[in-house]
Amino acid sequence: MSRVRISINAIAITALMLLCAPASADVSGVMPMCDGCHGADGRGGGDDTPVIAGLPDIVQEDALFTYVDGDRKCTGQPMMCSMVSGLTEDQIIELAAHYAAMPYASAEEEFDAALVDAGKAIHDRDCAICHGADGPDDAGGAPLHGQRKAYLRYALERYAAGDRTQPAAKEKKLSALSSDDVEALLNYYASYRN
Repeated sequence: MSRVRISINAIAITALMLLCAPASADVSGVMPMCDGCHGADGRGGGDDTPVIAGLPDIVQEDALFTYVDGDRKCTGQPMMCSMVSGLTEDQIIELAAHYAAMPYASAEEEFDAALVDAGKAIHDRDCAICHGADGPDDAGGAPLHGQRKAYLRYALERYAAGDRTQPAAKEKKLSALSSDDVEALLNYYASYRN
């Protein structure tokens, strides 16, 4: 077994032990488990880990509550559900506020410049009303600009599979996207720099 796997298992075991401890609004005991994947700066380290720094607290609260309630399945990422299952409402609110207070910073991934204009056109037509026209500052929901491509691809696949609930209007728009449209969108979002 590699050192990386041992470290991940140690983090998971420690996190589960912390979650079984008496609950309080103090999140200092659970922050190490969050930082283990999302990083102390909220930008994470893995390709499939979303940037959560600077995301509005309401967006983060909603995500955590839907994981806890089972409305968002952890297909492909089972650790997330086990990590948050023991969080109290106060802890969720405090964690969301903690990461929301951080400055938003794009993942600064590589992107295919030839796809950016097509992705922007699709975003402006279908996504900007909720996710912001020009960047995270004007997003009514979760900002997608600067988010990791692998995570967004994963999220779109989970919506398509019914593992995440979504409004009917969003479902209609997403179901109309071709695989080329999705790639254009992902490259457009990856092109964002702040």
